Amino acid sequence: MASVFEQREAEAFRILKQINKIASQTILVGGYALNAYSAFPRFSLDCDLTVVAGDSRKIGDFLTKENFKEVESRADFARFEKKTDTMKIGIDLFIGKIIDRQSGITFNFSDIANGSKVIELKAKSNPSLKTKFRTASPEILFVMKLASFRKQDIRDAFMLSSYALNKERIQALFKKYFTSNLLEKRTKALKKAIESTEFRDSLQGVYGRLPDKFLQENRSRLLAYLPPIT
Repeated sequence: MASVFEQREAEAFRILKQINKIASQTILVGGYALNAYSAFPRFSLDCDLTVVAGDSRKIGDFLTKENFKEVESRADFARFEKKTDTMKIGIDLFIGKIIDRQSGITFNFSDIANGSKVIELKAKSNPSLKTKFRTASPEILFVMKLASFRKQDIRDAFMLSSYALNKERIQALFKKYFTSNLLEKRTKALKKAIESTEFRDSLQGVYGRLPDKFLQENRSRLLAYLPPIT
């Protein structure tokens, strides 16, 4: 019998394939999007999508027909969940924008769409399971992770740094969305966090043992995307 992880990823990929047919402007964000750029993918409980306002009801109606239940609904957000005897999966729809609850920053749809592209996604639990879907750029994902800045977000930003990110785009996004005070605060806290033994242990708790060379090089890459600490 397939594991919970395999069942959840299979269902997520099946749903993405169908949404691609009915709402092609939909953009994948969150954990499934991060896996598209990471050499060390992780499991994700939810599938996060950014949609234009006109497509949200269309997607919602489709999910309802697929036995998902709408458990939360606002003008800018809707969450759908599906439970079986062996698996639970959530689909989050961010409508027209993403409002980060930690920082209060609102990322607009046009910036999330800018640089997005159709990418082949591979399931972590079963690499033979694949689908293509429009996915947010690694730069906007990186910046959104530093806005949220929870422990998982710090790990995600660290792992995303192994991808060749566009530093100029990151800096432009920082300038647009972050105050200088918030950016300085995040930079100092991030530098302290990634140099701690606790952070290394938390990484390996999620991804397994990582090569020392990878960890050292990734610290340098991550800090290079941030402004210098004064």
